[in-house]
Amino acid sequence: MMRSKIQHLYEIIQSNPLDRKVLIVSSHAQGHQWLEQVTRQYGSVLNTEVRTLETWALERSKLFLAKKKLRYLFSSESKWILCKLLQDISQNGNGYLTGIALTPGLTDAFHQAVMELRESRVRAAGLVLEHFEQAAKGTFVKELLASYENWLEKNKYVDLAGLLDYSEQNSLSNDTIIIDKYAVRSETDRRLIQTATAGNFMMLCDVSGFTAPDSHFPAEGTQFFHTAGSIAEAREVMRRIVEQKIPWGQVEIIASDKEKNAAAVYTVASTSHIPCTFAGGLPIGVTNAGKAAKMYMVWMESGFNLAPILTALKQGIIRLRDDQLEDAKADRLIRELEQSGIGWGRERYKLLTSMLKAENIQKERLTVLQLLQRVFARLFEPLTEQALRTPVKLVHELTQFVKAYAVLKEESDHQVIDQLQSLEQSMRAAGDFAINGDLVLRYVREELDSLRVQKVSTPSPGHIHVTSLSSGGQTGRPYTFIMGMTETIWSPSFRQDPVILDEERERISTSLLLSSSQAKRLVEERNSRISMIRGHCTMSYCSYDIAEHCEYTPAYEMLQVFRKKTKQANADYEVLHHSMEETKRYFRTSSGIAVDAVEIWMRSLLSNPSRLMTAQQVIYSHYPSLREGARAVQARSEPKLSPYDGIVETDRYPVLLPGEAGASSAFSASSLERYGRCPLQYFYQYILGVRAKEAAVYDRTQWLNASQRGSLLHDIFDQYLMGVKEYRTQGNDFVRNAAELLRIITEQIIGQYAEEVPAPSEHILSKEAESIRKDADIFFAGEKNRTTIPVYTELQLHGDDSPLQLKISEEWSLPIKGFVDRVDEITPHRYKIYDYKTGNPRKFKQNECFSGGTQIQLPLYGLAVEQWMKETGVDGQAQVVESAYLFPTERGMGEEINRPQNRREDLKALLGAMLGAMKQGLYPPANDSKICIWCDYNAVCGSHAEQFADKRDAAGNADRLERILEVNRFA
Repeated sequence: MMRSKIQHLYEIIQSNPLDRKVLIVSSHAQGHQWLEQVTRQYGSVLNTEVRTLETWALERSKLFLAKKKLRYLFSSESKWILCKLLQDISQNGNGYLTGIALTPGLTDAFHQAVMELRESRVRAAGLVLEHFEQAAKGTFVKELLASYENWLEKNKYVDLAGLLDYSEQNSLSNDTIIIDKYAVRSETDRRLIQTATAGNFMMLCDVSGFTAPDSHFPAEGTQFFHTAGSIAEAREVMRRIVEQKIPWGQVEIIASDKEKNAAAVYTVASTSHIPCTFAGGLPIGVTNAGKAAKMYMVWMESGFNLAPILTALKQGIIRLRDDQLEDAKADRLIRELEQSGIGWGRERYKLLTSMLKAENIQKERLTVLQLLQRVFARLFEPLTEQALRTPVKLVHELTQFVKAYAVLKEESDHQVIDQLQSLEQSMRAAGDFAINGDLVLRYVREELDSLRVQKVSTPSPGHIHVTSLSSGGQTGRPYTFIMGMTETIWSPSFRQDPVILDEERERISTSLLLSSSQAKRLVEERNSRISMIRGHCTMSYCSYDIAEHCEYTPAYEMLQVFRKKTKQANADYEVLHHSMEETKRYFRTSSGIAVDAVEIWMRSLLSNPSRLMTAQQVIYSHYPSLREGARAVQARSEPKLSPYDGIVETDRYPVLLPGEAGASSAFSASSLERYGRCPLQYFYQYILGVRAKEAAVYDRTQWLNASQRGSLLHDIFDQYLMGVKEYRTQGNDFVRNAAELLRIITEQIIGQYAEEVPAPSEHILSKEAESIRKDADIFFAGEKNRTTIPVYTELQLHGDDSPLQLKISEEWSLPIKGFVDRVDEITPHRYKIYDYKTGNPRKFKQNECFSGGTQIQLPLYGLAVEQWMKETGVDGQAQVVESAYLFPTERGMGEEINRPQNRREDLKALLGAMLGAMKQGLYPPANDSKICIWCDYNAVCGSHAEQFADKRDAAGNADRLERILEVNRFA
């Protein structure tokens, strides 16, 4: 049987014990793992160093390059040089790529093609246009290659291919050079070695692939299994490791699909606290800093939508802070941002400035708003139009964001920052070139997706080592698991290079590898590494992917190993499939090792391998909260009233109403009406203090939401009426002057709101502004014929620090706070109050006054205005004799719905019933289930209002619900 590569390496080292030996391999990790294997099997080695061909050649040339003031250009840097040159050539009018977006994938393809031409010793001057299928393509490639060569010369850079031009200046190497054949990839590589050693080097022996008859691969002891899903495959690997009591430090897992399989291993290992190292590292998204970086990109890609910022704050990924205020609690920041109405768009962040202009703002809130304003000003300042088109500037700002605001918890977070700084540095060689359109975001996004953290060059003791198909099989560990051995992964692609086709390669240079040769080399190198596996091996694949609903067949190499193991040369895939146990799934139904608590639970809940048994009591005994939830659901469906119906046991939990010690200071008309509509909703909001989130919803078809539009119209009406009071006259002059006044006020306030609340587009702004002007016209049409004089608008009934103690009777006062939209004087001492409504007047019926306790604002405020006027001395004989809901908009068509002011005793009885019901703990759901559709608490209640309908009508509950039923009877 042929000797192994490790044995041959040891023999070479031993035959030259005193010489300095340089082992040239594809990667430093590969060389160090080989030397570790030599040490474990044969003893320590001396005077042996590991180099890649690039680092070795650069090490030998760096003194000469320094003398010539030349700098070396790494591949990560040359990519951005080619990106810049592609942009320049396309902008200069080369027709080959006209109309084609220079995407990251296209740039990578041209970069790869240029590097292959360089390393095959092909220069632009030697390219012949006839060698290409299209002369236009040949012209473009030739121009691109020439531009790259000129750039290197002009900026005094040298790439790997250029090192060969200076290698003859260096003396021959006196070291013993040991070379792995797969480290030599191109004509430049071969010439570099030949020039530096004059052919005096030693090539490691080539070994057969692991499926060959003379391979040392342990086929006889190899085990096989298949699973449903990649996570299930990773879980089964971990089960087998634990069941066989294999120490973590003796296991290598080769992830054939390095993204999917490695991610599955990471998921299982992290949840089960199994120590692992990853040769290829992990995506930066597993770290806080990486999540912050990706969030920043989503924020920009979405047009600065606030949602990603809010999500990151809630998840503790970022923390907004600055030098003036080290920190602020995340919940305060989240609350202010959600209520800001920013939503989306760069201009809408100006709303923070508008919020700072509010009167009587609390000091703590002022501090938070000032912090938010400074943070976003700092974020937006460098994001100029030019910066948003320049990759290096964009990455710089991304790095600064992560450094300033990401919550850095562990070492891997700092690795992310190092990776970002390295990316920025690699871009610096190309300078501040710009990329058109949104493509720059795609470039940066793809770079982020390629970054990795927690990369290790060699396995760590006590850790499972996870490798990929391009690097696995070299650890020398006694237990190897090869995951993901499907035909699609193990069969190399024979797709031709999209820039230089195989036919063109043959004509251009014999040194350019064809796609078939590249694929063959890839398979040979992979199989050679796998053949280094010793000890025990387990091969597995996903036969059915549940997530993708796809079936997969095993790799042909798995079948070959199976044939070798079973001595069945003619065995086919069906024989292989039948030889394996049943499909391994996410959890095992049989006894044995459980990966986590989920598997333990599933086993206990299965009455047979496929049927779940009823196990409520088992679950409820471990999770009391679920038991209480089930009780609540059951209680709602029973005829008897219970606390789960909003019936509070006041003997145990006394209800405190506004004005009482420990409660809020006052009622408002809206809060009392809310109780009339839905006592349970009142309970959630005012008793429990559960507030609905006021988050802006992105709608590119709308400028102002209903609340903002209502405020704008109120401002117009208020300012107009105050202006009219100054020069109110009769006849046509009044109409003409007043109309002009209203027009000026309307335009001023629309302009003010447009500045404070940026619109999605000029078209939307224009459309809504015109609608507002029509509303103002409707309002004016009603005012032309009105004979009453407005004496107050936006009348504040309460003091700044105390409510109005509204006297309902001689022995009873109700603390209230509120504003009256408008108070008109009809005749001396007689007044009419108005409340503006911008909605639909349909639900406000002319023949009602209280509407079941849902419309008590006007009767309540009529009594309050009278008391306020008398107590303040404005009018000691004041009487509010009329009131109306006024709909001065295009939607309401100026309709006026009056409410009588002669039902004071009924108002007293209604309020008494309301407060009595509150004190008795009556907070059932709404009488009308239709209001639940728009309720903020719908997610909590669900269909509770419908369920409660029968209980409300049940005769047995009449006594308990007497007070609340009395409220609903007031029309």
